[in-house]
Amino acid sequence: MKARGRPVKKLLFGAAIVAAIGAGAWLYVSPRGLAGHPIERYGSGALQAGVRLERIGISPGDGTGSITGFTVRNPKGFRTPAAFQADSIKLALDPATLGKDVLVVRALSVASPRLTYESGDAGSNFEVLLGNIQRHAGESAGEESRGPKLIVERLVVRNATLSYASALTAGKTVTIALPDVRLSGIGRIEGGLTPGRFAQAIVEAMLDRIRRAMSLEAMRSGAK
Repeated sequence: MKARGRPVKKLLFGAAIVAAIGAGAWLYVSPRGLAGHPIERYGSGALQAGVRLERIGISPGDGTGSITGFTVRNPKGFRTPAAFQADSIKLALDPATLGKDVLVVRALSVASPRLTYESGDAGSNFEVLLGNIQRHAGESAGEESRGPKLIVERLVVRNATLSYASALTAGKTVTIALPDVRLSGIGRIEGGLTPGRFAQAIVEAMLDRIRRAMSLEAMRSGAK
């Protein structure tokens, strides 16, 4: 079991990041709860940005759990401190799949996360985070292919807000609502996704919502 310790620790970070923000769902189960340090270290390395969380609690009996105080800070070169913040993330694992080659997450729910979009010389902060995830996934593809994979049966990110500033807002920061993200059967067809591939799918979904919301807001502002 020790040989699999490092990949298994990875399996909850992507779930937490959703989003985004993702970079794997790294799970380390303990009857006393889950210390965030392995997730913070791996997530920060994968994203090349600070990852912080207050606590993770998982019940090995029924597979339910929560992540509190989850933050993804911005990469270097951006002015705003954080790209993604969520006070609480709820999840329900299939306990029968703990320790198996494929971990099944029955439900993953993120309520009212706060996102901050910032443009930079190398693209937006979310585009840089996505590029970092893709680069890390490519570099660790061999290791991750031998580790546990992930299937998420239902993912919901609801009531998210986005703060950003642009030329259309005259440089002022505005906050708008984002369309909900509702995905099902993530990784089912493939027989499970590696943590890196799962993270990419989540960040891409969030970027799509961000771009749609900003385009709609620009059209609304132009019509005034």
